[in-house]
Amino acid sequence: MIKKINITFIFIIILLLFTMNIFASIELGDTSTQVKEVQQMLNNLGYEVSIDGIYGYRTKETIKDFQRSNGLTADGIVGEKTLNFLIKRTEDITYVVKKGDSLSELAIKFNSTAAIIREKNQLNSNKIVAGRTILIPKSGMGDGRIENVYKKIDHKIQAGDALSILAKKYGSSVQAIKRANNLRDNQILVGQTLTVPHLSKGVDRVFALNINSLIWPVKGRISSPYGNRIHPITGKRQFHGGIDIAVPTGTQIRAAADGKVIKSGWVNGFGYTIVIDHGKRVRTLYGHNTRLLVKSGSVVKKGDRIALSGSTGESTGPHLDFRIYLNGETVSPLNYLP
Repeated sequence: MIKKINITFIFIIILLLFTMNIFASIELGDTSTQVKEVQQMLNNLGYEVSIDGIYGYRTKETIKDFQRSNGLTADGIVGEKTLNFLIKRTEDITYVVKKGDSLSELAIKFNSTAAIIREKNQLNSNKIVAGRTILIPKSGMGDGRIENVYKKIDHKIQAGDALSILAKKYGSSVQAIKRANNLRDNQILVGQTLTVPHLSKGVDRVFALNINSLIWPVKGRISSPYGNRIHPITGKRQFHGGIDIAVPTGTQIRAAADGKVIKSGWVNGFGYTIVIDHGKRVRTLYGHNTRLLVKSGSVVKKGDRIALSGSTGESTGPHLDFRIYLNGETVSPLNYLP
């Protein structure tokens, strides 16, 4: 009888230990493949964290950011609830393409980009066929749609062509064409192929393509430019969708143009963030602030104070991450700032 009780007791202990192992929390100092999986999910959501399988201070602070933005207790510990939230937030959306759907419209609807959807589904172009099932990755940008502003067309230069003629023909501008093709002057050659950005139907041309439409949100040194860079945390070469402007904590951040605030709060990776819709299918993002001075729904004028700079979210020091969204993609702010 005693032997039977002992066997039963041992079985219960083993069962409890096995159960505890399945739902074991991940804490500071842990190293495992599960830590790597958590880090990968954070990366997929837009957080900048090294995928090394080590649950260090950087990963812990990133988890706290994620917990805050999802209404969880920000203790930096990955328990069952936090893990379930991570899994739910990173699941791809399965979507069956309907007649009349376009990749750009789906990008808007699901807060993604055409480029991300193309890459996920290994598409060679933006063409999609009704009835096809595609996967749409969830965005780490937070809420707020990104809308189409301009399209691009390739034009092969013919005899008699000039930038001014192309600008008039496609409803573009000489400056926009030069920026799109990295031209230093107006000289073009017969046979040369140029990319001509032209606005979608119904879009205000003056705002989207005039370099004087925006002002600098803050003056300071550009500590990280737009484009490919060596990531300061991971040490890997990654694409940076904005410009980082180094300024002391508490520096006033101003609206780059007139518009309506559509986001004022915590955004994954960006910390305390402002997103402004400028009414002409153009949006700007201001990330890593320490304090937000305007609320969602507020109408702001160019130059209005909207935030105080800081180092919240995934950040290595006080700065402003400034981004411009056009056509569902980020573009270099330096092409649009005076």
